[in-house]
Amino acid sequence: MTAEQPAAGTLTMTGTTGCRLEEDVDGGLVLITADGLRHTGVLVVRAFPLSFPQGPVAILDAGGRELLWAESIDAFSPETRQLVANQLAAAEFLPRIEAIMSATRREPLVWETLTDRGRHRFQLAATEAVIRHPDGSATVTDTAGICYLVPAVRQLDRRSRRLLEQSG
Repeated sequence: MTAEQPAAGTLTMTGTTGCRLEEDVDGGLVLITADGLRHTGVLVVRAFPLSFPQGPVAILDAGGRELLWAESIDAFSPETRQLVANQLAAAEFLPRIEAIMSATRREPLVWETLTDRGRHRFQLAATEAVIRHPDGSATVTDTAGICYLVPAVRQLDRRSRRLLEQSG
């Protein structure tokens, strides 16, 4: 927290009126509120990145406390909206699994996959690493903590669906 910032927890705003984001010389973000307070080292995050990726966005301080809440990035001015979109794109890494080429049957469970970023081999974090979602998608977490998205399990080829069932 800089000397310009209020004590922790004293600022939580809904909406973006009068607020703006700037990049500092180190490439970090600075939130400037309508009353002129500067919050350095802020992070822009999606509230629901998997279930509602075009939905609400939060701006957090370096300690993870929410400073500002916007219902979508469209709530920001055009200049700020572009900066927010760039920050979100740089921070988000969610490869999409298009096919499961092979999977070991014993632990450690290792998958060879085809993702939207090419072929990738990884070890699943645990047998509970596959989480199915009500919308028919699934997420898979590897031992490095990287999450992979299966956007529509039903649209996978038969072999991939079978390997997914065996692993999770």
